[in-house]
Amino acid sequence: MIKSFGMLHKRGDISQEQFHAHWRGPHAEHAVKLVPIMRRYVQNHRAATPYPGYAPPSDGCPEVWLDSVETAKILTTMPEYMTGAFIDEPAFMRVRSDGVLVRETVVKEGPKLSRDDRPVKALFFLKRGASVSQRAFEDFWLHRDTPLLTGGDHLQRWVKSTLVPQAYAGTDALYDGVEELWWPDQAAHDRDAATAALSLQLDKHVDRKATRVMFVDENRVVWDD
Repeated sequence: MIKSFGMLHKRGDISQEQFHAHWRGPHAEHAVKLVPIMRRYVQNHRAATPYPGYAPPSDGCPEVWLDSVETAKILTTMPEYMTGAFIDEPAFMRVRSDGVLVRETVVKEGPKLSRDDRPVKALFFLKRGASVSQRAFEDFWLHRDTPLLTGGDHLQRWVKSTLVPQAYAGTDALYDGVEELWWPDQAAHDRDAATAALSLQLDKHVDRKATRVMFVDENRVVWDD
């Protein structure tokens, strides 16, 4: 199974509150029409609290679980999408920027998340250093036993997602990997943030200026408890 992260940017003439309300409400109603092809669908709403030291990638990131790359291509051409969610998008968002198509690896499972659980979650959209190949970046990242940009002693859940190679043959992806981290509460995050790694190897492999991070409020729209 693979999943996609999209990048949603609100229209300039509406507030953050209006953007999030429309995405949670009318737009989510359109999205559930795509259940036959979506295995899961989570709306990651950018939280009001910024992540210290990093710019956010967008106002929100839809996270969709799919069976294959072919399924991902079909999704945006389905009649249910073209006559529903596609028509509704201009009501609250600007044109969607490129997202990323990834395959996830659960590093730490943690307790099973139900639809209404609300741990603290942060999304890390990682960009590799300019002189580092995708393979070298992944070798460095995937063999680490702590997250790239924070400590991990108090994590509740941890997922690493790598690019799906066939989706980016001969092209550069917007980001080179995604780390999803959950903590039971803000205090647990803050304790891990205080032990963030600092090393020359990290600075070589990760472009911190191009990496984007944000706390998110999860809305689990299509979710099997």
